[in-house]
Amino acid sequence: MQKIYRLTQRGSFAYIYRHGVCRSTTRLSVYKVPAHNLKIGIVVGKKVGNSVVRSRVKRRIGERFRLLIPNVDAKNNFVVVARSACADATSDEINAELIYALKKLGVYSEIQE
Repeated sequence: MQKIYRLTQRGSFAYIYRHGVCRSTTRLSVYKVPAHNLKIGIVVGKKVGNSVVRSRVKRRIGERFRLLIPNVDAKNNFVVVARSACADATSDEINAELIYALKKLGVYSEIQE
């Protein structure tokens, strides 16, 4: 994930949790709040696994979201929360669940080429 898309401030995460809209799947929860530009935060708790597993899950989610950026409405901030089932998920399964949650939030659109 490029630095310009990262959500880093603790207050930003708290604001999104309080005021955002959430859609959940079996492996992920995605929060959305309107903003001026696109920012993404990824949260992986200790229930997911040890530090190696958590880092791998963060990298997979970040890469899959990075590939979806052209299809996502750029006027929102997102927080993606990984659940414990995400530890055993493949990248394709994570991608499918991200797309499903983003469609439920109404911010994902297929690009026609």
